[in-house]
Amino acid sequence: MEGPPLKRSTLALAAMLACTAVHADYDAKMEAQEAAQRKAAAAAEAKRKADAQKQMDAAQAKMHRQALGKEAEGKSDAEVKVLYDKKMAGYMNDAKKAQAGVAPTGVPQSDMDKANANMKGMTGKSMQDMQKMSPAEQEAFSKQMEKQYGGAK
Repeated sequence: MEGPPLKRSTLALAAMLACTAVHADYDAKMEAQEAAQRKAAAAAEAKRKADAQKQMDAAQAKMHRQALGKEAEGKSDAEVKVLYDKKMAGYMNDAKKAQAGVAPTGVPQSDMDKANANMKGMTGKSMQDMQKMSPAEQEAFSKQMEKQYGGAK
């Protein structure tokens, strides 16, 4: 009686080992397939991002060319970007000058002084005084000016 149970045990053990080997092989194949899929997905995502960046760069170059007009004609996108950045830096510099009470580029200081004097004579505050106000002070000042000069109703 010991013969048949031993054969069954051996057969079961052989079947289990065979399944384990196939299962291990199957996992490696699945892992390789999943890795290939991840790699393909990452490549597709990188391509999508590159295409989106290319579209954004093209739109930005078009906007810069429109802003510069004739100044941008015949220039590469890189040259146009440099010109645009210089122009914007000039505008920022002029804005900072105006905040400090200094005349922006192309505006005589005497004109800036007259504008400040007119503002102070009309409102009691210079442009610099108004820029230093907190939001609450600006709101109160705005309401005062509306009462004094009849603002929007």
